[in-house]
Amino acid sequence: MISAFASLAGYGLFQDSSPGVIAFVLTFAAGAILTMLANTMMPEAFEHGGKLVGVVTTLGFAVAFTIHLLD
Repeated sequence: MISAFASLAGYGLFQDSSPGVIAFVLTFAAGAILTMLANTMMPEAFEHGGKLVGVVTTLGFAVAFTIHLLD
């Protein structure tokens, strides 16, 4: 319920915003996701998967960025 309200509020507040403001908000959200990954998921993945987890994660981000650039 809170997530739905936050989405609706964000849509209402930012629908007429400039591209710079939208880029800032998306960058902030991406940083929050990376922080969550680094704090909660990566230590457990490292514990179960070893050092290869970091390399695979970096490759995953590189592939996602490349796909974004090609889109």
